Amino acid sequence: MMEDELALVDFTEGELIELEQQIDKLLAAWEIQNLRGTLYRFHDDQHIGDQRRELYADQHPGLDYETLLKSRMVELVESLEGNTLIHPVMTPVIEIDKECKKARAVFSSFGYEGLSIHREAPMAIWSIGYIPGVHVRQDGEWRVLSGVWQRTVKTQMEKGWVRDMQKSNCKPPLTDEQDRNYLGKYAYHKDTARKYVPVPPDKNTWNKYPDEMDEKWKEKI
Repeated sequence: MMEDELALVDFTEGELIELEQQIDKLLAAWEIQNLRGTLYRFHDDQHIGDQRRELYADQHPGLDYETLLKSRMVELVESLEGNTLIHPVMTPVIEIDKECKKARAVFSSFGYEGLSIHREAPMAIWSIGYIPGVHVRQDGEWRVLSGVWQRTVKTQMEKGWVRDMQKSNCKPPLTDEQDRNYLGKYAYHKDTARKYVPVPPDKNTWNKYPDEMDEKWKEKI
């Protein structure tokens, strides 16, 4: 019965094109979720970024290819041996451009960390963070163009949110040096500075900011 009913549906050429575009976007959203889920599928600090080569775009004209190659030669995270880093990605907001060639997304991340004795007194913290990112199609497959996990709020596990909620990555009007001093021993890299808490892309994101290298889309104006 279903096949007979579908056979009676008479689509115009324009309707078929629109339907194909919608299906392409649905498949793209699914593939992007799998892409980010695979990228953040690790259970300790030694496995962060295992698939940087396979999952990241490396043919985009806006990329600094020499810097990209150098980044692959160094450890992704400095001095975090012994840490526990559990940050599952969830509840994505994804907006794909009309041609279905590039997409912006913000993933939420609620996780926990065990901080190592190699950096400070051992402690466990709850973390809330986001992953704002841009994705492009490369050779027919979706790849990550930009975007890394950033913590926004943290608390010591034994104290909880009521007694110890700390804004961890909210950009105040500080210099980068003051910013790094504030982050102190919790900074992953020596030159780490805080960023704006990312806002999800809206439906007009690609009309407002058509350049995929433009970072303003994730800042609250």
